[in-house]
Amino acid sequence: MEESKGIAPRIMFFMRLLFALTVIIQLKFSSAAENGDTLSLGASLRKNQTLISKNSTFELGFFSPNGTKKWYLGLWYAQVSDKTVVWVANRDTPIKNAPGVLTLSTDGTLELFDAEGEPVWSINDTAKASVATISNTGNFVMFGAENKSEIVWQSFEHPVDTWLPGMKIGKGQPLISWKNSMDPAPGAFKLLMDPTGAERFVLQWNGRNGSVPYWESGIWEGKNFSNIPELAQNSIFDIRMENSSSSVYFSYANKRGVNFLSRFVLESTGEIGLYSLIEGNRWSLFWMQPRDQCSVYNLCGDYGTCNSNNLQFCSCLPGFEPQDSQAWAAQEWWSSGCVRQTPLSCNAENGSSDGFMQFTSISSPENQLYSYPSLTQQQCEDVCLRNCSCTGYKYAPAGCQIWTESLLNMRNSPPNSPSRNDSAFFIRMAASELRRSSSSSTKTKIIGAVLGTIAAFVAVIVIFGLLLLRRRRRLRSTQRCVDSSNPLLKRFTYKELKIATKNFQDRLGGGEFFSVYKGVLADKTPVAVKRIKTCMNAEKHFQTEMTTVGMLKHENLIGIQGFCSEKSESLLVFDYMPNGSLDSFLFDESKSKYKVLDWKTRFGIALGTAKGVAFLHQKGIVHCDIKPENILLDADFCPKVTGFGLAKVAGRNFRPDLTSIRGTRGYLAPEWMSGLPITAKADVYSFGMTLLELIAGRRNADLSVESTSMFFPTWAANEMKRGNSLYLGEDEHVSWTGNAEVDEIRRATVVGGWCVQESEEARPSMWQVIKTLEGTMDPHTPQALRLLLDRGGKDLH
Repeated sequence: MEESKGIAPRIMFFMRLLFALTVIIQLKFSSAAENGDTLSLGASLRKNQTLISKNSTFELGFFSPNGTKKWYLGLWYAQVSDKTVVWVANRDTPIKNAPGVLTLSTDGTLELFDAEGEPVWSINDTAKASVATISNTGNFVMFGAENKSEIVWQSFEHPVDTWLPGMKIGKGQPLISWKNSMDPAPGAFKLLMDPTGAERFVLQWNGRNGSVPYWESGIWEGKNFSNIPELAQNSIFDIRMENSSSSVYFSYANKRGVNFLSRFVLESTGEIGLYSLIEGNRWSLFWMQPRDQCSVYNLCGDYGTCNSNNLQFCSCLPGFEPQDSQAWAAQEWWSSGCVRQTPLSCNAENGSSDGFMQFTSISSPENQLYSYPSLTQQQCEDVCLRNCSCTGYKYAPAGCQIWTESLLNMRNSPPNSPSRNDSAFFIRMAASELRRSSSSSTKTKIIGAVLGTIAAFVAVIVIFGLLLLRRRRRLRSTQRCVDSSNPLLKRFTYKELKIATKNFQDRLGGGEFFSVYKGVLADKTPVAVKRIKTCMNAEKHFQTEMTTVGMLKHENLIGIQGFCSEKSESLLVFDYMPNGSLDSFLFDESKSKYKVLDWKTRFGIALGTAKGVAFLHQKGIVHCDIKPENILLDADFCPKVTGFGLAKVAGRNFRPDLTSIRGTRGYLAPEWMSGLPITAKADVYSFGMTLLELIAGRRNADLSVESTSMFFPTWAANEMKRGNSLYLGEDEHVSWTGNAEVDEIRRATVVGGWCVQESEEARPSMWQVIKTLEGTMDPHTPQALRLLLDRGGKDLH
């Protein structure tokens, strides 16, 4: 009996040993893939081996994020130098220290082993495969053993953070963000079909206690989603809906004749972005939502606050520090949140020595709270202190609110923001943190008192002068008139402008922050009234325009007649431009038959715009949003530069807030997207793109146009190289050779190419642009020719 008991363990041991030896032998001696697109039965894929799709677009193999010593099996773009991963097999179970081995066993099972032969990941499917292959679309596919044309498993049904053309995304197949750029493990954010069953996408945050949606695409309307019509208007993609018995799925594909790479990516910071490879190895961001970074739910994690006006969006509350300081320093994985620098002191027997720090500049947390309607503020505080789980409270006339969990989704709120607290919010702090804060506050008060005394003394000296200045300003205010040549603008009443615009009926256009309406003043002067919307950036937009276009006068800048600032209403009154904006002449197909610009008019618009931008630069102002929509045309087609809401003082003293980019991204200089300091050369780049559009008559991002290179300047350079410079972007309604000078067209084309060089140092100044267009400077500059050589691929001589 005892002998039989000893035999069973031995048999089990030898069976396990035999299995291990079988696996090792198979890994050691099976035929490896040799850079084909297929993994056959019994074959394996090791460290330096990859599978490459037949069109050489996608590659499957092992990769390790820099410095992590963790290895993953993944798919990436084969010919993009900056490795762009689109799918990861073992995102939850990285292989440590060394790459593993991917094997398609002889029984048709696909498995991933680590360097020691331990299983890491496998396909849990009863159907067995005969072959595994990587398709031209980036889909890793297994075909059945019995029916070799039957797909038994595919990576497209198991997406990670990237949505590729042909891939289906739905309720059961969501996108889940990476944790951060170095860790493909599932992050905090998800893109999926609305769980309620509505035909729309939602972005949601996934936390410890459930999920919270924070953005939605709007309902599907047959060709596009109601809240993002721009994706259907670009004539590049076809979005398709597919109903199944269990769910609704959406996929997208390039339209016929459009040949470029694209991908939707759910970023680790919670936004969904559309990227396209428009030239060589450079990805271009075409679209992203939500535009306000702080709209991403709980972007900054526990005890973090978000401020969309800062380049570093997230910060920790006083007394807290980042849980992962390295990730925060890299401006990613903010959702890891903050932790207390000093633990709270609380127990049921001895009570608590903790206290509270008051905040009025942050919104209330959005996680669960408990309400006590009949307590006083002192009673509210006592209830929180007696509960060791309490993290903060808020007292308002309606009663007491208490939070007992980590505080989530707080935003810094400016004084007039709707999200600002009506009453103070109190966050629980350790006593030592409060003492430290009080000590710092005392020092600040002493310093403030000294400085205040000095300031008061200075104020006494200058107060008489200020009173005199005030009297002079009051005198001048009585002399304000509508004459746009007068630097003192007229202050209109809201009632006057409401009457002038017939209650804002005739809308000429608008943008994210504003709408523009046609109006007629009491003296019969036609005007365009810009009504700034009430939002967080409205005041900044209004003040920027007032301090730029309101103080500058030039024949190629839009004239401003006055303004209105009453309560929540901010309006600007501009000269009316009867011919509207340049983009309506270039891109509006419904008007193109009767809105045709001959070459003489186009050249005049180009030169006038250049003079207007050069004048801004001379005054130390960078416009930051040059594009056809911001070039208005008067009755004689004289261009007037407008749209000063993003204008900045020139120089190296400011950096772009990437979330504030509201213009068409095709006009943004590369330094905008890289977060580098912005100079006047950013306007030069935008002008160059606009100039090429003016010549060619099509959008720089119109990728539906058939061409061997989809990047607009490349296409333009290739046209010149082929000798087609006279017919660059030939418009069927325009006779280029009938009324155009050959030299003018070539000069303008070369100037456009010169302006859009990636290096800002290599771009011309706007005064060089003007001289070249006027013919007083040789357009065959080394910089221009080098650009065209780079874009066109061959010598143009």
